[in-house]
Amino acid sequence: MLETKHPPHPVNKEPPQLLRPRVGTWLTPRERGEVEMAAGALLSFVHRDTLQALRQDLVTARADTAIVSASLVRRSDVLPLSALVQDFPGTPTLGLVSEIAEGRALAGALAFGQAGIRKIIDVRAVGGWAALRGAFDPERLRHPFIRNALRDLIGVPTETGGQRFFTPGWTRFLEASFSPRILSAKQVARSLGVCPSTLMSRFFRAGLPSPKSYVAQAGLVWAAYLGESPGLSLNAIAHRMDASSPQSFGRMVRILVGVSAGEFRRRFDGVAMLERFRANLIDPYREMLRTFDPLTESQGERAKARRWEDSPHSGQNITGSAA
Repeated sequence: MLETKHPPHPVNKEPPQLLRPRVGTWLTPRERGEVEMAAGALLSFVHRDTLQALRQDLVTARADTAIVSASLVRRSDVLPLSALVQDFPGTPTLGLVSEIAEGRALAGALAFGQAGIRKIIDVRAVGGWAALRGAFDPERLRHPFIRNALRDLIGVPTETGGQRFFTPGWTRFLEASFSPRILSAKQVARSLGVCPSTLMSRFFRAGLPSPKSYVAQAGLVWAAYLGESPGLSLNAIAHRMDASSPQSFGRMVRILVGVSAGEFRRRFDGVAMLERFRANLIDPYREMLRTFDPLTESQGERAKARRWEDSPHSGQNITGSAA
């Protein structure tokens, strides 16, 4: 008889590897090669030949941000480019000025301004490529709403007017839960280097709601925030939430909130859902959460690991005789 025993799942104390931002582009072939060379392994690019194709990437979440070339934009592109900027207020759209004639560069910059693009990077200038890399830093790409939401959830006001923060492990758990590219508790656990069942057990022993509850409700905060973008239909929001269909997304909303997807969009914006998240999952457990660290081994887990290390059966044991 073959008996296989597995050691306790190791705890990863290192921060998870950051996901590379996905940049949708409308650039010339030369500029595509230049930005890829300048970015190295920091960014992932989705190049498109038309502005409409770039817009579709933002709708379907194939791109987290966008960059448009002054070499390509014309006066006829101002209206559709302006619509893109207005319909996706949480998605940074940058203008790129590369090796083109000064007159063309000025015309492109003027078109960017008319379309509402506020960030223009001229890579002809000293430090231009460094500015491009800095513009797509993952922390800068995180929308201010989510940045402020996490700061609000993680910080605890003190009597002296300062802030006392939760444990590093809880902070990392919340950051992962609110990531738009992590959509399940299992994905959160994997990104943090923790076995999903171990993570669930730690929440259970602490008397907290399950990790799945936190991730699902964080997803609804995202969905409500996305619902503020006029350019996103309910179908597009369902796609971004990785629902198998709009109907599946509607069922999830009804189970968690008790209303239809359409009513959910009319009644809740990102701020309202964030308040609901805090009221249901943070405030009732605030004292426990101040010391709770889901990424730290408990005494019981450490004792179990020591027993395993001291056990003569710490590898693969074969008992009995082979037939």
